[in-house]
Amino acid sequence: MDDKRISIKELRQQQKQHWPEMHRAASPAILYIIRAADSFMKESGAALHAHQLTSAEFDVLATLRRQAPPYQLSPTELCKAMLFSSGGLTKVLYRLQNSNLILRPENPNDGRSLLVQLSPEGISLAGKLCATISELHQERLTKLSPAEQTSLTQLLEKAFAD
Repeated sequence: MDDKRISIKELRQQQKQHWPEMHRAASPAILYIIRAADSFMKESGAALHAHQLTSAEFDVLATLRRQAPPYQLSPTELCKAMLFSSGGLTKVLYRLQNSNLILRPENPNDGRSLLVQLSPEGISLAGKLCATISELHQERLTKLSPAEQTSLTQLLEKAFAD
């Protein structure tokens, strides 16, 4: 990815010179986390765009795929299990259903609602995208040793524990 943005080091130097209050207030670690998240989302977004999916739509597919077969949840359970916020979930589900990536079987426990279930096409696409996105993420982490990757995970887990 050709990223022409200034480095965090340069950003910090600009803050120090021209906005010392922000330099004292801003955490370099948080700036790196923001930059990393933005980079991962852009790289993943390009892979998703090639399949005409949004990140919210992929999150639905990935959430369903990590469930036990037949890879289904109620919409309420789906919202709770998703990695990102579920804003506009009904619209996302409608689009996935129209793309034949999910099925909407009746809920045997509640006749008033429908379940959300991965279709065979959804299972296949989720697997392909998982491999592509995993490869992109691993490329970003190659500069870190396995021990450093473990430490980074532990530190972020500690900083962002729920």
